[in-house]
Amino acid sequence: MKKIKLSNEVLKFIKSKEYYTEDDFIKDAKTYVKAVKSGRILYTVTHVSSSGMSRDINIKSFEGNMANGSYRSYNYFLQAMGYKFKKHSWDITVSGCGMNMLFGTNYNIIHDLTRMNIINDSDCKILAQKVN
Repeated sequence: MKKIKLSNEVLKFIKSKEYYTEDDFIKDAKTYVKAVKSGRILYTVTHVSSSGMSRDINIKSFEGNMANGSYRSYNYFLQAMGYKFKKHSWDITVSGCGMNMLFGTNYNIIHDLTRMNIINDSDCKILAQKVN
Protein backbone atom coordinates (compact mmCIF):
# COMPACT_ATOMS: atom_id res chain seq x y z
CA MET A 1 0.00 0.00 0.00
CA LYS A 2 1.13 3.54 -0.69
CA LYS A 3 2.39 5.70 2.14
CA ILE A 4 -0.30 7.77 3.84
CA LYS A 5 0.06 11.45 3.02
CA LEU A 6 -2.22 13.69 5.05
CA SER A 7 -3.38 16.93 3.44
CA ASN A 8 -2.00 20.28 4.56
CA GLU A 9 -5.44 21.17 5.94
CA VAL A 10 -5.46 18.06 8.14
CA LEU A 11 -1.89 18.61 9.31
CA LYS A 12 -2.64 22.24 10.19
CA PHE A 13 -5.66 21.20 12.26
CA ILE A 14 -3.67 18.48 14.06
CA LYS A 15 -0.91 20.97 14.95
CA SER A 16 -3.54 23.24 16.52
CA LYS A 17 -4.73 20.50 18.91
CA GLU A 18 -2.71 19.43 21.91
CA TYR A 19 -4.28 15.97 22.25
CA TYR A 20 -5.01 14.98 18.63
CA THR A 21 -2.25 13.37 16.58
CA GLU A 22 -1.72 12.10 13.05
CA ASP A 23 -2.17 8.56 14.39
CA ASP A 24 -5.49 9.60 15.98
CA PHE A 25 -6.68 11.01 12.66
CA ILE A 26 -5.69 7.87 10.76
CA LYS A 27 -7.41 5.68 13.37
CA ASP A 28 -10.58 7.83 13.13
CA ALA A 29 -10.45 7.65 9.33
CA LYS A 30 -10.17 3.87 9.36
CA THR A 31 -13.03 3.61 11.89
CA TYR A 32 -15.17 5.82 9.65
CA VAL A 33 -14.36 3.67 6.61
CA LYS A 34 -15.20 0.45 8.50
CA ALA A 35 -18.52 1.95 9.60
CA VAL A 36 -19.39 2.93 6.02
CA LYS A 37 -18.40 -0.54 4.74
CA SER A 38 -20.54 -2.33 7.31
CA GLY A 39 -23.53 0.02 7.09
CA ARG A 40 -23.15 1.28 10.68
CA ILE A 41 -22.76 4.93 9.72
CA LEU A 42 -25.73 7.17 10.35
CA TYR A 43 -26.24 10.51 8.59
CA THR A 44 -29.11 12.64 9.86
CA VAL A 45 -30.25 16.00 8.51
CA THR A 46 -31.13 17.99 11.62
CA HIS A 47 -31.93 21.33 9.98
CA VAL A 48 -32.43 22.84 6.54
CA SER A 49 -31.87 26.57 6.12
CA SER A 50 -34.86 28.67 5.14
CA SER A 51 -33.29 29.28 1.73
CA GLY A 52 -32.71 25.55 1.26
CA MET A 53 -29.06 26.24 0.42
CA SER A 54 -27.50 24.54 3.46
CA ARG A 55 -28.13 21.66 5.80
CA ASP A 56 -26.97 20.69 9.24
CA ILE A 57 -25.92 17.06 9.32
CA ASN A 58 -25.12 14.79 12.25
CA ILE A 59 -22.71 11.94 11.44
CA LYS A 60 -22.16 9.07 13.84
CA SER A 61 -21.70 5.31 13.83
CA PHE A 62 -22.86 2.54 16.11
CA GLU A 63 -19.99 0.71 17.74
CA GLY A 64 -20.26 -2.51 19.73
CA ASN A 65 -23.32 -4.73 19.91
CA MET A 66 -26.95 -4.23 20.84
CA ALA A 67 -26.34 -5.31 24.44
CA ASN A 68 -23.24 -3.19 24.98
CA GLY A 69 -22.83 -0.56 22.27
CA SER A 70 -22.80 3.17 21.83
CA TYR A 71 -22.85 5.86 19.16
CA ARG A 72 -19.53 7.36 18.13
CA SER A 73 -19.18 10.87 16.74
CA TYR A 74 -16.35 12.02 14.50
CA ASN A 75 -15.81 15.58 15.73
CA TYR A 76 -12.05 16.05 15.39
CA PHE A 77 -11.92 13.87 12.28
CA LEU A 78 -14.58 15.98 10.52
CA GLN A 79 -13.02 19.25 11.70
CA ALA A 80 -9.65 18.10 10.38
CA MET A 81 -11.35 17.36 7.05
CA GLY A 82 -12.49 20.99 6.93
CA TYR A 83 -16.09 20.71 8.12
CA LYS A 84 -17.42 23.35 10.49
CA PHE A 85 -19.55 22.45 13.48
CA LYS A 86 -22.51 24.51 14.55
CA LYS A 87 -22.00 26.28 17.84
CA HIS A 88 -23.06 24.10 20.82
CA SER A 89 -23.89 21.19 18.51
CA TRP A 90 -22.58 17.90 17.11
CA ASP A 91 -23.82 18.88 13.64
CA ILE A 92 -21.76 20.02 10.66
CA THR A 93 -23.13 22.53 8.19
CA VAL A 94 -22.83 21.78 4.48
CA SER A 95 -23.84 24.09 1.66
CA GLY A 96 -25.54 23.16 -1.57
CA CYS A 97 -28.85 22.22 -3.06
CA GLY A 98 -30.20 20.18 -5.93
CA MET A 99 -28.56 16.97 -4.77
CA ASN A 100 -28.54 14.60 -1.83
CA MET A 101 -26.16 16.38 0.55
CA LEU A 102 -25.70 13.24 2.66
CA PHE A 103 -24.43 11.45 -0.42
CA GLY A 104 -22.28 14.45 -1.35
CA THR A 105 -20.71 14.69 2.09
CA ASN A 106 -19.78 10.99 2.23
CA TYR A 107 -18.57 11.12 -1.39
CA ASN A 108 -16.24 14.02 -0.58
CA ILE A 109 -14.91 12.42 2.62
CA ILE A 110 -14.18 9.09 0.88
CA HIS A 111 -12.44 10.78 -2.06
CA ASP A 112 -10.33 12.90 0.32
CA LEU A 113 -9.28 9.74 2.19
CA THR A 114 -8.35 8.15 -1.13
CA ARG A 115 -6.15 11.13 -2.05
CA MET A 116 -4.41 10.70 1.32
CA ASN A 117 -3.85 6.98 0.52
CA ILE A 118 -5.89 5.85 3.53
CA ILE A 119 -8.08 3.76 1.23
CA ASN A 120 -7.43 2.45 -2.26
CA ASP A 121 -9.20 3.32 -5.52
CA SER A 122 -11.29 0.14 -5.68
CA ASP A 123 -12.67 0.72 -2.15
CA CYS A 124 -13.28 4.36 -3.05
CA LYS A 125 -15.48 3.41 -6.01
CA ILE A 126 -17.72 1.34 -3.73
CA LEU A 127 -17.70 3.41 -0.54
CA ALA A 128 -18.25 6.77 -2.22
CA GLN A 129 -21.62 5.49 -3.42
CA LYS A 130 -22.88 4.36 -0.02
CA VAL A 131 -25.23 6.35 2.17
CA ASN A 132 -27.41 4.64 4.75
